[in-house]
Amino acid sequence: METTTETKPIQKKKNPLKFIIIGAILAIGLFFGIKYLLFMLHHETTDNAQLATNQYHLIPQVSGRITKTFVNDYQNVKKGDTLFTIDTSNYAIQVAVAEANLQNSIANLEVAKRNPSTLKTGLGVSSSNIKAVEASKIKAEQDLQRAQNLVNEDVITKASFDAVQAEATAAEAQYQAAKAQYAVSEKQVGTAEDGIKAAEAIVKMREADLANAKLIYSYTTITAPNNGRLAEVGIKEGQFVQAGQPLTDIIGSNIWVVANFKETQLNKIKEGDIATITVDTYPDKVFNAKVTMLSPATGSTYALLPPDNATGNFVKVVQLVPVKLEFTDVIPTDYNLEAGMSVTVSIPTHTK
Repeated sequence: METTTETKPIQKKKNPLKFIIIGAILAIGLFFGIKYLLFMLHHETTDNAQLATNQYHLIPQVSGRITKTFVNDYQNVKKGDTLFTIDTSNYAIQVAVAEANLQNSIANLEVAKRNPSTLKTGLGVSSSNIKAVEASKIKAEQDLQRAQNLVNEDVITKASFDAVQAEATAAEAQYQAAKAQYAVSEKQVGTAEDGIKAAEAIVKMREADLANAKLIYSYTTITAPNNGRLAEVGIKEGQFVQAGQPLTDIIGSNIWVVANFKETQLNKIKEGDIATITVDTYPDKVFNAKVTMLSPATGSTYALLPPDNATGNFVKVVQLVPVKLEFTDVIPTDYNLEAGMSVTVSIPTHTK
């Protein structure tokens, strides 16, 4: 007779280390979770932020062929440095023509200034002539009066009286003619003086033409408007450029941050608030900054086609408002912070 022996399953002894590790992980996760939660409760943070700077578009104001290029791609430049020169031939001719026109107008002005002196001399002669003719007229009128008395007394003949009367009439005519000549001379003097004013106006106009020609000539030299670094230079010597054609850009050396915060975050942000900035390129480096300006409008307001909420298709979307921050620390030279880089901005609010 066979006997069966039952084997009981061997129970494995539970390892407490496993639970310790899981508990430690949960504790660490809870610690950092609470820490992050507390951080978020006392900070306004956004990663919708970029480095920004001034950007200068180099655009020629005159057309012409590039005669010289003094810079290369990505070169550092200072304000006033000569970058390009445009052929000056046509513009030099315009300056020469303007100078010649100015000299001609100055010569005409000198002639116009001499005319009044000559005419005033003639006016003096006309005035003297009036006095002489007036004296003759007065004598002729007196002779006529005496002749009238004599002819009434039959002392002289009617023929003699007629001769004296004719002389008086001629004297009166000469007097009126002298006065008319004086008036004409006086008007000529006035016209000559007006001619001086017109000649002076022409001189001023020619001076303006010359100044404008020199200004246009100066546009043939293109200089850096500010300190910064060039973008790619695609213009080469010998290439013809049109006025208004973009040549390259200068990226300013001063750098700041533009952070886009939600409109619901702005109630805790104001100008002068301190902030910390982390650049994605250097995640281990924290930069200090402060809020210097809040945009007067949301970003969508500046869009080329801003949303129209009155169309009937309204969907409420949290708007973003640009906030400008400036670095308060000197940026080390070994950190290359370039415009457009992504950054994360954090502004403490627990002290407010």
